[in-house]
Amino acid sequence: MVLKIRNVTKSYPGQTAETAVLRGVSLDLAAGRSLALTGESGSGKSTLLHLAGALDHFDSGEIEIDGTRLSGLGDGQRAALRRRDVSLVFQQFNLIPSLSVGSNIALHARLGGKWDTGWGTRLVDHLGLSTVQERYPEQLSGGQQQRVAIARALAVRPKLLLADEPTGNLDETASAAVMELMLQLVRESGTALFLVTHSAAIAQMLDHRLHLQHGTTA
Repeated sequence: MVLKIRNVTKSYPGQTAETAVLRGVSLDLAAGRSLALTGESGSGKSTLLHLAGALDHFDSGEIEIDGTRLSGLGDGQRAALRRRDVSLVFQQFNLIPSLSVGSNIALHARLGGKWDTGWGTRLVDHLGLSTVQERYPEQLSGGQQQRVAIARALAVRPKLLLADEPTGNLDETASAAVMELMLQLVRESGTALFLVTHSAAIAQMLDHRLHLQHGTTA
């Protein structure tokens, strides 16, 4: 399993008492498979995603990424794990305006010493970006920018891809097209995809679905 979550809890301090956001959540996700996490606003979806990406600390339970237990890692080790094994795609594209499309795609992979020209070309061609590599983000449509963000995330060949409402800024048609491309590339690369979405249609496209309600799985 690429991602294993066991009985994870998470609370945040409130004005009078702590507020429990996650109340013992467990799941498994294998390489090349995809899981959609759904739930109402405030149910703990984004919190769980951030915990899975070693971006925050949980209170109890355990999370493993490719056999590495997060509870035993310091901040530096967590950062190294993210650089090596985890990529993220968010609703906001977070592209660097001063870099071309091609440079945006290659940036993180080059910084991590993981840039593979052949794989990069495959991503660019498959996502329909080969003719816009010299353009800048502001010259692209929303759908094109999101495809650049996906290519950038997959360029490092992560073991785990985390996506938080990745097509939330796109219309229904563009959203479905981008998701189909991302899922095909995830299967091809053997990456495990853990995706948060409010869309039932998007959730149905993935291999597995999990619904969070009041911090627990329903």
